[in-house]
Amino acid sequence: MATPWWMVVLLGMGIVFLGLSLMVLLCNLLRIVFAGVKDSKPETQPAAVAQQPAAAQPAVADRKKLLAIASAVIAEAEGVNAPGFKIVSFERR
Repeated sequence: MATPWWMVVLLGMGIVFLGLSLMVLLCNLLRIVFAGVKDSKPETQPAAVAQQPAAAQPAVADRKKLLAIASAVIAEAEGVNAPGFKIVSFERR
C-alpha cells in the first residue's frame, strides 16, 4: 500500500518546522551563553582611537574624489544620473 501524498507533505513540513525550531533554540542558547563573555581586548582601546591626530582626515582633493566615487556608486545602484542628486553630508564613522 502506498503512502498518501498528503501524509508525505505533512511529514516533510513537520520535519522542516522541527529543524527550524531547533535552530532558533540553538541560536538563543548561544546568545545567552556568549552574552556574559567579555572581550579579551583591554578597555583602554576606545580612548586610544579617540586620541588620533586630526591629520587622519583626507585632504580636500581626496575628499572631492571620494565624494565623486560615492556619488557614482550610488547613482549606479539607484539607476539614475549622478548629477541628479547631491550629497550633503559625508562623515567617516
